[in-house]
Amino acid sequence: MTQDVSTERASGVYGPERLSRLGISIEAVTRALRRADAAGEDWSPLDPPILHGLLRWARTTRYLREELVPAGWSFDNPRNLARTIHPSGEFAIVVATGDDHTGRPDAVAAPRHPRGYATEQAVNANNQLTFDFGLLLQAVRGEPSSPIAGMRTWLLLFSTDEEFFHVECSLPETYDDGRITSWTERILLPPIPREPAAARPPGDTWPTVDIGAVERHAVSGR
Repeated sequence: MTQDVSTERASGVYGPERLSRLGISIEAVTRALRRADAAGEDWSPLDPPILHGLLRWARTTRYLREELVPAGWSFDNPRNLARTIHPSGEFAIVVATGDDHTGRPDAVAAPRHPRGYATEQAVNANNQLTFDFGLLLQAVRGEPSSPIAGMRTWLLLFSTDEEFFHVECSLPETYDDGRITSWTERILLPPIPREPAAARPPGDTWPTVDIGAVERHAVSGR
């Protein structure tokens, strides 16, 4: 019987076939990234400089949720950590902009920007859940009432160059001074071609999913 990747102890670098065990397809990731890329075109030098990257990250999160929510996933945002939660409730995916090492097997990737307290909690929870005595560690090191404890958190890192998205879905293991410094597992995707700028439709012209009836997890419930 295939062991669920959300509960196994694994270490190393894996190919894209591993992603399907998280219940995510490369096609869904590709659609989310390309749609977000189109939304990112709605940017002007008159905007604050950070808007371009911020908009692409935010829209990637939204469009990935639109891909996964109809398949039974849910979502919440404890401490502004935008999680998309597997139907089992055992793990979540968080989108983050990656550095230039993202998707490369010969280098260790990291988020491009320092992460906050919520990510630190999530990494601690990953480590706690690796061991059978996780609840004891949670009581000592964490906040028992924290909504971030109780499930693993994977990061979907992506970076962009002129032609491709470079993507990996990785499980953070250690965290130091706002930075993720190592990973328990990295799932590397092949470079995903970007559509030519002239072929990118405006981001808001794509059909969206009605999520009005989807239950958002209360922060106090996780």
